[in-house]
Amino acid sequence: MTDPGRTASAALGAALALTALAPAPGPAFASGDPTAPPPESVTVTLRAGNGTGCPPGTEEFSVDPQSHAFTIKPTRLRARAGGTAEPTARRARCTSLVRITAPPEFTYAIISADHFGLADLKPGASGRLQYQQDFLGNAMVAFSHVINGPAADNWQFGDYVDITRRLYRPCSGSGDAQISLDLIADLGTSDRSQESLMQMDAAKGSTFKLEWKRCRT
Repeated sequence: MTDPGRTASAALGAALALTALAPAPGPAFASGDPTAPPPESVTVTLRAGNGTGCPPGTEEFSVDPQSHAFTIKPTRLRARAGGTAEPTARRARCTSLVRITAPPEFTYAIISADHFGLADLKPGASGRLQYQQDFLGNAMVAFSHVINGPAADNWQFGDYVDITRRLYRPCSGSGDAQISLDLIADLGTSDRSQESLMQMDAAKGSTFKLEWKRCRT
């Protein structure tokens, strides 16, 4: 004869075991971070690029879908001096307008940039990379790096914006981030009959990382 009390206890035990094995409900969004917008609510697009170093159709752009770090590849960004190079070829610039949209309670700053390129600089020559970022008329963040010849190798520079210098997009506005990359080749005391080169790596370009924060209400 079956004991009703024992049967009910066994059924309750089985139900509790199933409950314990069931996964707990997850957060509404993958990030679960109250200081950053959900990844799917953010868009990052290249609106325009211009300059001697990025004629129309020569600039590549990609975005990481989770972190929203973005990469700009100005495939024609190179500076040349000496040899058969024209005097105007010693400096090349690419200015890009990047639009980043997110829910209105969030704003962002570009906090770091990694740049990749190559140099072929003769003895006495030098090459320079200059990076500037602003929000169309507001304060500017700027970095500069120099390579002295002789040098014939790949180069990589990393720029990190200190917390006291970070430039956040105004919460009340929707301005695009303006990013300028300049390469300069300087002959210095080198043999002017020999060409010196400073060039962006067309396969890697420059990658920019973001930091988010909530706007004050």
